[in-house]
Amino acid sequence: MKELSYEDFIAFSQKHYYIGGDAVVECWDRKTFDKYVSMFGPITMQKANEIIQEYQQEEAEELALSFGE
Repeated sequence: MKELSYEDFIAFSQKHYYIGGDAVVECWDRKTFDKYVSMFGPITMQKANEIIQEYQQEEAEELALSFGE
């Protein structure tokens, strides 16, 4: 699988901004990206999808808690 560069990862996240990508766009800088890659390996398209889905799930859980569910 093709490894994504920082720029590719941010561009992908921007396309998915409203479904979890906002956390990447707003919080990941190059240093965060490089640290992640050094700890867990390269980010592929599949991994990028997983990261965004995790953020989407976290946002859904936070929203549910804010409504007392």
